[in-house]
Amino acid sequence: MDVTQELLDSLPEPHIVLAKDLSCLAVNRRFVELVRREAQALVGHPITAVWAGASQVCGSSGEHTIELQGGDGRLITARVACLVGKVVVVRVVASMSEGESAQVHHKQRIETLGVLAGGIAHDFNNILTGILGHLAYMKHVLPEANAAQESLTAIEEGSLRASALTQQILKFSKLDAHESSSPVDVDDLIPRIASILKSAIPPQVLLRVVPSRTDFRVLASEAHLTQILINLIINARDALAESKGTIDVCLEPQCSDEETLRLFGSEPAASRYGAIVVSDDGMGMSDEVKSRLFEPYFTTKSAAGTGLGLSTVNSIVKQLGGAIEVCSELGRGCSFRVVLPLVEDVADSSAGGDAHGLLRGRGERVLVIDDEYAVRNVLGLSLSHLGYEVETAASGLEGLEKFQQEPDAFRLIILDLLMPGLSGEEVFNRLRAIRSSVAVLIVSGFSSGHVVQRILEDGGMDFIQKPFSMEVLSEKVRGCIRD
Repeated sequence: MDVTQELLDSLPEPHIVLAKDLSCLAVNRRFVELVRREAQALVGHPITAVWAGASQVCGSSGEHTIELQGGDGRLITARVACLVGKVVVVRVVASMSEGESAQVHHKQRIETLGVLAGGIAHDFNNILTGILGHLAYMKHVLPEANAAQESLTAIEEGSLRASALTQQILKFSKLDAHESSSPVDVDDLIPRIASILKSAIPPQVLLRVVPSRTDFRVLASEAHLTQILINLIINARDALAESKGTIDVCLEPQCSDEETLRLFGSEPAASRYGAIVVSDDGMGMSDEVKSRLFEPYFTTKSAAGTGLGLSTVNSIVKQLGGAIEVCSELGRGCSFRVVLPLVEDVADSSAGGDAHGLLRGRGERVLVIDDEYAVRNVLGLSLSHLGYEVETAASGLEGLEKFQQEPDAFRLIILDLLMPGLSGEEVFNRLRAIRSSVAVLIVSGFSSGHVVQRILEDGGMDFIQKPFSMEVLSEKVRGCIRD
């Protein structure tokens, strides 16, 4: 073997050397493995037999990146360097099969749809905040018995249902794999998920939710638990195909010692485990399908499936310290058991106080910074009604200018998190730079974002989630203004 060939074979990436007429002059071992051809079949022959469209290789001078379609359907990304106008050295930096490329593209589309859905839901949430805020204001300023009371109640109920759906979309669309966790009441979450999926379940399929009415709290992000439930319920729906059938969702608040020992060994991480059970009376599955059920991209749904749902569920369950099992036979339905550690002795963190009264201000000045007119307007109106002196700003920059002029005049800043230009976090940091003791109440449609957590850890007073009632607003504002 000559020195040139030894050098080529020592390179960790696939390399091929071409003449200007695209005939192969030399090739290293890694390239031979990549294209699954013998070196003798390449050297001295046109490269077009291996790479369709290889004329791109000599299309530009200098070093550049190209993508080529291999003869076996593989997509190959390569760096091309033309040397002294005579030889072309091609270094392959990545390659994937056509199927892998389609899967990556599909995953990107799913992520894009998630971002789009989250953006639409966030805008819709701001509209609902304005509607519900004005309704709350009208209910407090109008006499309790008035001609419009029935209509106001109907509008409020409809808006609250829309708000609950919007919150679920916001939580489900979040793509952060490291969302902060908090105790989630799964018994409360399941009926809400079932309500969202009502239109996705065909009329011949009955979705039954069996409430446990016992403590079933899991330390997790609600978005992740929502993702588990939606995937399992939709998977059960698909298993029923066009036939009639039933999907049952229930909770088992106490796993047996035998099951815990089998799944987690003799020293489990938690003292108590419970199971979320999603079952159907559909076609069931074979042992072969069960053995591959949680593999990424494995699907039995042809073009309709992504093969990502159950793999994602399995990954989330393991991340939460749990385990997932499936029991199924052909023609006898299927049952998924998601076993998760339960949180013990969770204190109720709901706000106290008189649910029928309002905590009023005593003329303190409050600055509201929010780019959405509907939210800004209803906050100003509600705070004025509560007895505060209110100023508003339509952007972070305007809010900073007003605060800079009178940094000691405002007892509280109510700051929206998501704003164009200067974000809520940037505005918060600049406010703190002007006056380190400034009291800031964050307003956002996201309750568990890292940004909110960082601000609270850095001195933010509290957080209020859109949409909010006047009672909650009065409690939060009063709690932030320390006498």
